Amino acid sequence: MKHVYIFSLLLLSIGCATKGYVTKEVQQSESRSSAQIEDLKRMVEESQTEIRNLADEMGVKIEGLEQTTGELERITGDNARTVAALGQIRFQKTFSESEANFSSESDELSDAAKMELSKFAELVLAQNRMAHIEIQGHTDNRGSVEYNHQLGLRRAENVRNYLYKNHDLPLHLMSVISFGPDSPIASNNTREGRSQNRRVVLVVRIQI
Repeated sequence: MKHVYIFSLLLLSIGCATKGYVTKEVQQSESRSSAQIEDLKRMVEESQTEIRNLADEMGVKIEGLEQTTGELERITGDNARTVAALGQIRFQKTFSESEANFSSESDELSDAAKMELSKFAELVLAQNRMAHIEIQGHTDNRGSVEYNHQLGLRRAENVRNYLYKNHDLPLHLMSVISFGPDSPIASNNTREGRSQNRRVVLVVRIQI
């Protein structure tokens, strides 16, 4: 009986030590994650400022630059993997018909579009970081859905080819997708609305 009592005390003490160790490790892990989040937020904010300044200098209008900071603020201390995955900045540039001159049923880049794409490429290259670019093709709703998806894809591919051939942006870091008429930003019932819907959107994710 005495041996059983001593053994029980030993198990209890081991259990308490194990629980204390786990609690300490969890607290330290949370502290490390919090520090990691704060460091990443600081780097993101500094990079956002740099990108914004460069964009202003080059005359490139970009959208959604603050999105990553907002995502980081919603992260809790036990999501270190999520923090690591969010080590990037996301923004986008939209080329509407007024800039890219994608007239109805056309996928050709105008000289004005090429000039704007060159400014965009300079902005991306100036970061000197790995950047992935998703190139989205959009159309109005005139014509069949299948035709418009193919048209949107050709527009996106022409943009990708221009960025590759003229500015050496790596092909493996650029992907193309066509949404066709499925994601309008204006009414297709007016000429002006259809003009806005004929566009290419470049979504950029830059590793920091």
